[in-house]
Amino acid sequence: MTTSVRFAIPFLALAAACGGGSDNLPPPPPPPPPPPIVAPVASSAAPVVADAGVAEAPPAPVDVVSEAAAPDPTPAPTVRFRAPVKGQIVPVAKAGDFEIKLEVSHWNTAPDDKHVHVILDNRPYVAIYDTGKPIKLSRLLQGEKLSEGHHVLVAFPSRATHESVKTDGAFAIAEFFVGKKGPPSVDTAKPMLIYSRPKGPYEGDKASRILIDFYLSRVALAPGKERVRITVKGPGIDSEKVVTAERFGPPFYLVNPQDGTYTVRAELVGSDGKPIAGTWNDTSRTITVLKEGTAPAHH
Repeated sequence: MTTSVRFAIPFLALAAACGGGSDNLPPPPPPPPPPPIVAPVASSAAPVVADAGVAEAPPAPVDVVSEAAAPDPTPAPTVRFRAPVKGQIVPVAKAGDFEIKLEVSHWNTAPDDKHVHVILDNRPYVAIYDTGKPIKLSRLLQGEKLSEGHHVLVAFPSRATHESVKTDGAFAIAEFFVGKKGPPSVDTAKPMLIYSRPKGPYEGDKASRILIDFYLSRVALAPGKERVRITVKGPGIDSEKVVTAERFGPPFYLVNPQDGTYTVRAELVGSDGKPIAGTWNDTSRTITVLKEGTAPAHH
């Protein structure tokens, strides 16, 4: 046993010195080559747009449409003139300072809310938000002078949207004279059309849907009888747009108007389509539409 150990040690030392049997193992695999460097290639192609080739929807057409009237208020409001009294003569020198006085019931007016439209001689209305205070005649003249002779005032309640209230007792009319009595400027005993809306400039959100509204005195509309013909001209309308009101109540709206100037005409006509005589019965107003920007404030 001793002899075997002595010979074993030198043999192990020699094997270690010669690398043992490792020469018969395969060499390790070489490391992988580095990835090739590829320079970026510039492209002249336009960026891809998600909705490329999809045409924009055309704008909604300009139109005049009738809509249901707002519900009648309960109790129904009433309006009357306390001044002037029928046939009153107002001195010329004091005409501008003459005070109109209203008596309004069941209609709680407030700024930018319910109010009363007051019209002098078929001029554009003035919105009265405080009906308890007298209204100077000069306020309704809007810079004009009042001629001598016969003059007519009308008044009726209006909602915050300016749609008029058309219930019994809501309409008031008063006749007076300036300086001296004279021939009537309008025969208030005959059918009368009172133009109310639209008027003035419309801008922003208010320019997309514009109320067309009117009032009547001494006449009732019905199919085959008297009616109101409304004609609108302006941008986006070929020639003109004509609609007919055969009932007194539902208002009309000018929808989707474009920027620019529109003319709105209201005519009271008979069953034959011919105009009914009267200085108020054929009225036109010019309005402006500005969907972007700022237009003068208007009520």
